[in-house]
Amino acid sequence: MKIIILKRKTLVTAAFVAILFLFSIFCTILNFIKSVNNDSCSKVIVVDPGHGGIDGGTSLSGVIEKDANLYIAKKVKSYLQQNGFEVKMTRDKDTSLDELSKRGSTRQLRDLNARVNIINSCNAKLFLSIHVNCHLKNPSANSAIVFFSNKYPESKSLANNVQEELNTITIDGNKRSAHEPQLANYFILNNANIPGVIVETAFISNDYDRSLLKTDEFKDELAKAIAMGVENYYSENLSNTHQSVLD
Repeated sequence: MKIIILKRKTLVTAAFVAILFLFSIFCTILNFIKSVNNDSCSKVIVVDPGHGGIDGGTSLSGVIEKDANLYIAKKVKSYLQQNGFEVKMTRDKDTSLDELSKRGSTRQLRDLNARVNIINSCNAKLFLSIHVNCHLKNPSANSAIVFFSNKYPESKSLANNVQEELNTITIDGNKRSAHEPQLANYFILNNANIPGVIVETAFISNDYDRSLLKTDEFKDELAKAIAMGVENYYSENLSNTHQSVLD
């Protein structure tokens, strides 16, 4: 039997090459994980306060939807920014957006197209469109409902997380009515190129909801719940991303 004796210098060189090879593999895996996280979990979000300017949205007894939407949206932005998110707004003041788009035969369609254009041009990973609901034929309808489409599966996950947090809001020790997120066929949901939801925060047609919308405290609670729902969605998405990488 022939015994091969390696010189010490050769052993050191081989060990060094092996270490370099393992280090290279480690760096490749680390960069892959970072790239996946950056792509799937980028913390850029568009917040869209519905209506604005000449378009007040729904209104009743001194409560105007466009104003409530903007207040809540700004608070959502603030809470998300405190937790490391980058937030871009479709509007940050009382203005309509129809002049930003030439597409659409009506002012409303031009406004909606402008919002979609902003959402699609922000390099964001998801959007939130903030609204106030109204159902004059059913004044007992109340509380928050989150709408999503099937265009992106992430939209349903986002809707579930936001709805779950909104359902936990209590007023004077009493929980608001709990809802399930609803599948919907809305222009922004269908035309945005990223996942997103429409959040109908309360019913202006409900006497109690409308009285709550007149208070900043309630609108703050809505904003906190929406922001927490987004954070929960990101935590869930990040966990799933890491698991898929490990698998």
